[in-house]
Amino acid sequence: MNRQHLTDDLIQGLAFAPDSESRYEIYDASVENLAVRIGSLKKSFVVAARFEGSDGNTARRKLGDFPDMSVREARDAAHNWNVQIKNGIDPAIQATAEREAEHLRLRSTFASVMADYISEIPKRKRNLRAGDDIRFLERNFLRLETNPWMNRPISMITDEDIEELIRNVRNRAPVQAYKALKKIKQFFRWAMQPSIRKKIGLIDNPAAEIQASLLELGISDRERVFEYEEARAFLLAAKATPYPYGPCVRALFETAQRIGAVSSMRWSQINFERKLWTIPGTKSKAAVKGRTSKSEGLLQVPLSDRMIDMLEIIRGEQHTDHGDYIFSFTNGQTPIGNFSNLKRKLPDDTSQSATDVARGRFERLFRQFLAESGYEYESWVWHDVRRTARTHLEPITGREEVAEAAIGHTKTGVKRVYNLHKYRAESFTFRSRASTGTFLFSASRCISSISPGTTTPASMRLLF
Repeated sequence: MNRQHLTDDLIQGLAFAPDSESRYEIYDASVENLAVRIGSLKKSFVVAARFEGSDGNTARRKLGDFPDMSVREARDAAHNWNVQIKNGIDPAIQATAEREAEHLRLRSTFASVMADYISEIPKRKRNLRAGDDIRFLERNFLRLETNPWMNRPISMITDEDIEELIRNVRNRAPVQAYKALKKIKQFFRWAMQPSIRKKIGLIDNPAAEIQASLLELGISDRERVFEYEEARAFLLAAKATPYPYGPCVRALFETAQRIGAVSSMRWSQINFERKLWTIPGTKSKAAVKGRTSKSEGLLQVPLSDRMIDMLEIIRGEQHTDHGDYIFSFTNGQTPIGNFSNLKRKLPDDTSQSATDVARGRFERLFRQFLAESGYEYESWVWHDVRRTARTHLEPITGREEVAEAAIGHTKTGVKRVYNLHKYRAESFTFRSRASTGTFLFSASRCISSISPGTTTPASMRLLF
């Protein structure tokens, strides 16, 4: 057995074997089972040992090629192999597994893992917003113009990378930046599940310590609540606005529900005897994103006598073949939408066709009635109506839980598990006995003494 003290210079000077049959080996004097094998084309380091599964015979396993691997590196590798062999581990198999894991890690790019995550979104229990969430993720994280590191291995993504991306989102869309950070943190929490992170080679969560406050991100809660004069102007504008928008926005004020649910109100959901409106929950097959309740179970909304009277008038004016949707331009086949048109300001010289008769009309009426009362106009959004109703339900009911139930807010924490009372009776009571001195009903009471000055059908002459 040829044994020498191997050095890089020594191996460099060794001549290649004339052919594959004439290859030879020189063992190292320092590590007795380490040798350099000289072939006709390559010089390779090998380890000779009795490996697991080799039937007790000595076998040679390749460590690496010279000069990619130096003598020093070969000795360190051989030492590690000998330790593993002593512990009953086949280092060659271990090395192969590590190489495969590294290959998988490099293949597991952020984009590929995000694609897997997106494929899971429609399977969520509450997935009415799945389409919106998917589009948001694709727009902000799966486009090179917004995410330059999307094709980098996910294990190489750093917190600095994420912070820079979020700052860029903030620069072009401040409101979306907070949502983007929330979504990327959710994604990495999903990726850190034991069954997932092992496959993609993810060791740490790079988004875990990133805080929205330090990036100056946040969503300011709206605090817009209508004053008395504004509620009066709103109700007057609703009365002067033709069907279907006028009665719909009136119902928005009466029920304090979300505008999508109100505009999609169906006759089949109204129980006139019990004065009850039943809205499907997210678990219902009839649930539609933005058009039904956000709670999982059915939401039952008590209706006031004024609301029932208005619905009976509308029903009496509709044809017998009218579809199920109460507020509709298509004979009840589809619900109304495009509520932004009610607030859209058109040029003075623009003539309105039958299809856009309501465009901007409600806003103009609202401003007109406000001006008549001497109250200054302040910008508003439709959801402010719901907040206004909820704010003034508190003193009417005297109980927070009743006011919350009346607008369809679900309980939280332990109350959600142990207190399943719906407060329906209480809701009926305060709606029927509310005095004219309260905010909501005193505002509506004033309408009866004020005429919009136009001739309207019976459904527009609402009962207050």
